[in-house]
Amino acid sequence: MPLSKFLMNATKLTLNAAFGASQADIRVHNIENVPATHVLYVVNHFTRIETVFLPYIIHKHTGQYCLSLADSSFFKGKFETLMRKLGAVSTKDPDRDKVLSNALLTGKMSVIIYPEGQMVKDKKIIEKGKFLVYNAGIRRPPHSGAAKIALRAELFRQIIRKLYESGRKEDLKVFMDAYGIKHEDMGGVLTGSTYIVPVNITYYPIRARNNIIKSLIEKFKGEVTGRFAEELEVEGTMLTKGVDIDINFGKAINMAEYINKTKIVKNIFKCNKETCIDDIVKNKKIKKISLKVMKRYMNGIYSMTTVNHDHIFAYILANYPKNVIHDYDFKNRASLAIERIKALKITSFHSTLLNRNNIGGDVFHEKYNSFMEEAVKNNLVELKGDTIIRNNDLFSRVYNFHLIRKDNFVEVLKNEIEPLYELTKMLRRIMFMPPWLIKIKLRNTFLRLDREIFLTDYNKFYREGETKPKNIGEPVFLHRFFNRYGIVLVHGYMAAPAEMKQLAERLYKAGYSVYIVRLKGHGTSPRDLMEAKWQDWNESVNRGYVIMKNSVRKFAICGFSTGAGLTLLQAEQKGEKYSALISIAAPLRLQDIRAYLSGAVNIFNTILEKLNLKKSTVDFIPNAPENPDINYSRNPVHGINELNKLMKIVEPNLSSIKIPSLIIQAKGDPVVNPKSAIEIYKGISSTDKKLVIIDANRHGIVRGHELDQVAGEIISFLKRIFGK
Repeated sequence: MPLSKFLMNATKLTLNAAFGASQADIRVHNIENVPATHVLYVVNHFTRIETVFLPYIIHKHTGQYCLSLADSSFFKGKFETLMRKLGAVSTKDPDRDKVLSNALLTGKMSVIIYPEGQMVKDKKIIEKGKFLVYNAGIRRPPHSGAAKIALRAELFRQIIRKLYESGRKEDLKVFMDAYGIKHEDMGGVLTGSTYIVPVNITYYPIRARNNIIKSLIEKFKGEVTGRFAEELEVEGTMLTKGVDIDINFGKAINMAEYINKTKIVKNIFKCNKETCIDDIVKNKKIKKISLKVMKRYMNGIYSMTTVNHDHIFAYILANYPKNVIHDYDFKNRASLAIERIKALKITSFHSTLLNRNNIGGDVFHEKYNSFMEEAVKNNLVELKGDTIIRNNDLFSRVYNFHLIRKDNFVEVLKNEIEPLYELTKMLRRIMFMPPWLIKIKLRNTFLRLDREIFLTDYNKFYREGETKPKNIGEPVFLHRFFNRYGIVLVHGYMAAPAEMKQLAERLYKAGYSVYIVRLKGHGTSPRDLMEAKWQDWNESVNRGYVIMKNSVRKFAICGFSTGAGLTLLQAEQKGEKYSALISIAAPLRLQDIRAYLSGAVNIFNTILEKLNLKKSTVDFIPNAPENPDINYSRNPVHGINELNKLMKIVEPNLSSIKIPSLIIQAKGDPVVNPKSAIEIYKGISSTDKKLVIIDANRHGIVRGHELDQVAGEIISFLKRIFGK
C-alpha cells in the first residue's frame, strides 16, 4: 500500500498543534550532519512517542519523508492500513527488504530503524563491555539488520551503476524489476551513496506521575495496571508535565567506504551462476562487515547521550560505596563532577548543565531538589536532617523490565550513561575520594573557575584607558592553612575586589581566612556591567561561598554597599549556613537622584528603539567615584535597574534573617540613605544584632580614615561569634 503524503501532512499539522500545546520541548542538534538523500537513520528506542514524532521532526528539518520499520504486532485490522499509509513497514512483511531497499536506492524516502528491536526501558545497553539488550528474559546483541539493509542497498547501487555504464540493459532490468525501480527513478539510484546516520534521543527529566492522559483513558477504559499503566505514567507525564527531548544527529556513515574495500562487486561480475548475487550477499564477508557497521553506529548512538544533572546525581547515588552520605558531600561530588565534565570529550550536554548555577551554593537548586524529591517518593532514599540514606534493598533488586522506569528511575539513568566510558571513569574516581579530598579539589576547582571567569571577561571587555589593571579586579584568597574560621567579603557596585583589600588584610592578620568575591561585570569595564544581572552577582557570591565552605569549618559573610545587599540576600537564602553577617552601608533606597532616573531613562530608550533611533539611547550616566583607581567612571543604566531589582527582593525578606548580625553605616553617607541601616537593623529577626553608626560624611568607609574603626568592630564581633 502506497504511503499517503496527504495523511502524513495532516499528521504533521496535528503534531505541530499537539507539541505546541504540550509541555515537551524538542531540541534538534547537528541536523547539518544529515545527507540530502539515501539516508537510513538508526535510533535508540526508549518510548513509544518517538516513533510518532521522529518522522515529523526529520521531515520538518530536512524535507525528507520516512519509512519506519515497526514491530509486526502493530499491523492488525484497520490499524494496519493506517500504519502503512503513515510509512510504517512491518518487520514480518515479505516485501520488507524490497521496500526499504527501494527507498534507499532511489532516495525518494529515508528509512528509520531502531536497532535494539524494541523499547529499552531499563536503558541497560552495555554488559561486560559489549552492546547487549534485554529480550524475552535474556540479553542479546542489537540487531545488525539496519547495517545489512544499508550495505545491500549500496552494493546494489554500485552493481546497477556498473550495469548502466556498460550498457547491459537486460541485466539492469532484472535489478530494476526486483527492487521496483522505475526509469524516472534512475537519476537518484545512479548518484550519491547510501548513508547510515546514528540518532540519539535523550529525555529529561524522566518521572512517573498520574496525568491527564492516563486519567482520560481510565475514564473510558477503567483502571489500567502493569505495563500499560507504566507507559501512560512515564510517557504521559513527558507530554503533560514537561520534558526536554534532545535529538542528536551523528556524523553520517558512508556504506560505499565499506563496499569499496572489498572485491564483492568485482566478484559478482565474474560470477556466471544464476545464484551468484544471493550467494555473495549472504556470505560471511557481508555478515562480518555488517557487525562492524553495527558496532560503529551503536557507539555513535550512545556516545551522543545528552548528559544532564539527573545522570550525575543517579550515578553518585547508585555507586557511592556507603549507604549514608551527607547532603553537602553529595552536592560537593556533584559540583566537582559537573565542572570536570566540561573538560571531557563528550559531544552533548543538557543546556542547564553548562549554566553556572552551582549545586554547592546551598541555595534552592531546581534540578537537585527535583531529583531528591523523586528519589524520596520512590522510597529509594530517606532524608534525615542533612543526611541521605540509600535504601540498598531497592538498589540490589532485579526489576521487572517493563516497570523499571516507574520503580527505579535512578537505575535507568545510571544505565543510560554507562556507554560514556570517559564520564563513568571520572565519576568512579570521584566516588571513592574521601570527603576531605573532595573539599580540597572542589575548592581549588572553584578558585580556578572564578579566576578563569574574570580573565575571560577582562579580555573580552578590555578597553584602553578605562579598564584597570588585573590586580584591581581579580578575586582574592587569603588562606590560613589549618585555620577553622573565615569570612567572605563582597565589594560594592561599580567597584572591584581591590575595594575590600585593606579590610581583608586586617582580617587575615587577625587570624581569619578571607575570600574577596568579584561580582560579575566588575573589575573589567562598564560595558561588562551593562550585560550583568543581579542573579549573576549572587552567583558570584555563591562561588565564594563554595570556596570558603570547603576551606574552613565556620565562616561569616561581609558586604559593602551593593555587596551588603547581596550579603543580606545570602543570609535570607542560606540562613545558619553562615555563622554571621556584617552589612556595611547596605542600600534599601538610594539617595543619589541619578539612580531614580534609571527607570525613566529605560522608558526613553524603549521609545527611541521603536522609532528606530537606537543610536540615541542613553546607556551610561557619568560617575564621579571616591576611588577612581578602582571604580568605573561610567554608570550603566541597566546596572542601576538590576540594583533596584535586588533591593526589592532583599527588603521584604529581612525578617527571615536570624543569624548574628552587625550593621555598620556612615552617619553622613552621601550615596546610601543612613536610614537604611536602621530599617535593616529593625527588620532582621536575629536576637544577636548590633548597629554601629560611624561618624563620617563619605560612602567608602572600608578604606581610608574610617578603616581602623570598621575593622575593629568587625574583628571584635567575629571573636565573640567564633570564640577566637
